[in-house]
Amino acid sequence: MRDFKVLEEQLRAILPAQLVRSDTESLTFYGKDWLMDFTPAPSVIVLPETIEQVQGIVRVCNALRIGLVPSGGRTGLSGGATATKGEVVVSLERMRKILEINRIDRTIRCEAGVVLEQIQKAATEANLYFPVDFSSRGSAQIGGNIATNAGGIRVIRYGNFRESVLGLRVVTGRGDIIELNGSLFKNNSGYDLRNLFIGSEGTLGIIVEATLRLTSPPADVARILVGLEDHHAILPLLTFCRDSFTNLSAFEFMEKLPFEEVIARRGLRNPLVGSYPAYALIECEVASQSDRDHIMESFGLAFENNLIKDVVVSESSAQARELMDLRDLISETLSKHYTLHKNDISVPVPLIPAFVDELRRSIREAYPTFQVAIFGHVGDGNLHVNILKPDDMSDQDFWNACHNSDHAIFNTVRAFHGSISAEHGVGLLKRDFIHYTRSAEEISIMRSIKAAFDPYGIMNPNKLLPKE
Repeated sequence: MRDFKVLEEQLRAILPAQLVRSDTESLTFYGKDWLMDFTPAPSVIVLPETIEQVQGIVRVCNALRIGLVPSGGRTGLSGGATATKGEVVVSLERMRKILEINRIDRTIRCEAGVVLEQIQKAATEANLYFPVDFSSRGSAQIGGNIATNAGGIRVIRYGNFRESVLGLRVVTGRGDIIELNGSLFKNNSGYDLRNLFIGSEGTLGIIVEATLRLTSPPADVARILVGLEDHHAILPLLTFCRDSFTNLSAFEFMEKLPFEEVIARRGLRNPLVGSYPAYALIECEVASQSDRDHIMESFGLAFENNLIKDVVVSESSAQARELMDLRDLISETLSKHYTLHKNDISVPVPLIPAFVDELRRSIREAYPTFQVAIFGHVGDGNLHVNILKPDDMSDQDFWNACHNSDHAIFNTVRAFHGSISAEHGVGLLKRDFIHYTRSAEEISIMRSIKAAFDPYGIMNPNKLLPKE
């Protein structure tokens, strides 16, 4: 039986008193992420300020065989930062220093608790650019971004978070502090352990420091909103944009329902003349007026060729921001006004229209009263599927139905050679569904990797890998 009194005493022996909390308010606040499907039940919250303190916490929990849940901004939607069985929650929010910006090799080194927006601003102040971006930029912390291999709107040009990570410093489940690649751009001396931690969801250790790549900032961006005949028009338009613009940086897709919900609920202006079954929001980096002229001419051609039904191109930074809000605010808006069941999935880009057709058919067949809102990053095959609870259905009946509907959704994902998690991670929510994406052999290898870094199984237990 776990002795939580001894646990708290040992943690207080290595941390100042104010950094160890067990009051109800703290346990509730730090014990969960944005997913509300699971009830938080941590034993203690710790807020280390140094790497050595993190190491001490891991060693205490190893000795007592008590689980740890690494915690960043807790903006995840898979329960990956939720403590449900008396674990110690390790919040990195006090480790928020930017340690170095190196203009020679264009890197930034920071502690894991730094929020994404702070990295973006620091890069801008150095006349550089950190391109990864998503709507939770003001809350999401770098350690969590790396641990879930976050994506966002510019993956089509700059890749997932993995492509921006040069080096890591981590505390493993064994309690060892190890440096993974440092600031090397080339390193072929054995296995790349850094990449194992990217997307590991805190199951191998705790990321405490990162060195990230920066790049040159774009002179400006133009954003283009188009109305489409239906979601089948998305692939011809994507091909057209890739052929027409070498500086294409984002290609976002929205169905009618989420698009119109944002406009109605947030009091935003619809810049298009009519209403359409589907929409695309496109971003291009521009360096001159000739780039803007080329965009205008190209979308005029797209209209003439019936690739699009309507179009507006931003003419100012304010209008560009307004257009991005139409996509950026969807998730927050739907979550505020509906009880939702969310799925973050990916399929090969050429299969997206057929996948959406089959997905809707399977959900409609099982649950004809459910409304489904689909949007996402079509340029990299990542779709966010949101099921809205009917007004006349109880929460419990809805969650039970959604659990069953997940099997239909994931069977469709598997049939289309996709993934049950594109950028939000597996966590608790999808742990028991990972076999839809990963083979038994792959899962066995993952277990072996976890055992090497975390022999006692204390790191984010019961997440990512299904129970044996």
